[in-house]
Amino acid sequence: MALSDQLPLRRPVGNWSTVAPAASAGVRINHRKEATVASVPTLAKDPQRAVLQALYDHFRSDAVWPEFDHVDRQLRRAAKIDVARVAVGIPEVLLVTHAPRGVAPRGHDMMRLTLAGIERCDGGQDDVELFLRALRWLARYEEKHDPEPGETTVAVTRAMLAKGLRVPLREAGRLRRLFELLYWERWGGEGSWRALDSDNWHVRVGRDVRHFLRVRSVEDFLEAAAGWLGPDASTVVEPRSEPSTASLEEAGSYIDERIFDLIKQAHGGRWDCTKLLVLLRELDDNYRAGNAYAAHALLRALLDHVPPLFGQSSFTQVVNNYPWGRTDGRYVKRLAAFRDQADDVMHRQITRTPCLLSMEDMPPRAAVNRLLAGCAAQLT
Repeated sequence: MALSDQLPLRRPVGNWSTVAPAASAGVRINHRKEATVASVPTLAKDPQRAVLQALYDHFRSDAVWPEFDHVDRQLRRAAKIDVARVAVGIPEVLLVTHAPRGVAPRGHDMMRLTLAGIERCDGGQDDVELFLRALRWLARYEEKHDPEPGETTVAVTRAMLAKGLRVPLREAGRLRRLFELLYWERWGGEGSWRALDSDNWHVRVGRDVRHFLRVRSVEDFLEAAAGWLGPDASTVVEPRSEPSTASLEEAGSYIDERIFDLIKQAHGGRWDCTKLLVLLRELDDNYRAGNAYAAHALLRALLDHVPPLFGQSSFTQVVNNYPWGRTDGRYVKRLAAFRDQADDVMHRQITRTPCLLSMEDMPPRAAVNRLLAGCAAQLT
């Protein structure tokens, strides 16, 4: 199952062709400085293009999509643009946010452009063309190579794809942006992995990528996706951290992205959080990829890693001795009970009967995130 298939879908609304390319919007957003604006009247006259361009400029600079609050403050100061109001009017085939459908984004909500949205931005064509070239290369590679024994997909690393596309590895920013597009767009990928402390990553490619063998434009991409998913399906994927009551296969991430931010901010103080951050990222990646045994083992390792933050030597002591609130106390007790289940994954030897554990047996993400919020509080 494609990594993006694990996330719920949004249907496109409106006519995406009504938002013209943003080349004339005249805005450049630097997340370290105030906005620099070529023409404030131009921005105010065409706020939708200004918002699209501001989002893409941040993505092009840092290879991550910005939060609403950052872009809202920048454009408010630059041209008195109300990003929340403007964002609601931009078709979902161009822009996806963390806000529920039809609700204006706010606060930490991520704002992400789709491939069609990127194409509408000044400078975006390079990323669009590289993504489409990557799909054609991946489709050809999948046809010519067999999976490893026991696998049904082939793994393609960053270095392999860079070589195939003739992109120098020193162009790290272009390759990071390519990974983000491969992560979010729906193209037949079967999972991905990214290192926390380096630029290394890989994607897993299955047979569905064959639908994209001949894509050379955004229109080709959308048509290929419709042929693969059906004419009524959307290629727009909702953000992974939006609360959802969907099935596990649509659940998205396991670790709330705000937890990563809180721990990164505390890193370098009294506690060295390097291993903690790696465990969290690998747990999140394996959960999204549906790797049940790896997810069980990593969560068990996480529970064994954090007790010193609470002045304890074992997780049982953390549960019994730390002053958790009533609800959080129930959460951590569920995690304590999970340790026996994780032991089953790691230590039960092969028998004539099948192992019956699956991703559905993982503890709820709410319990894990409440524990991690407590960890973050202890780091400050």
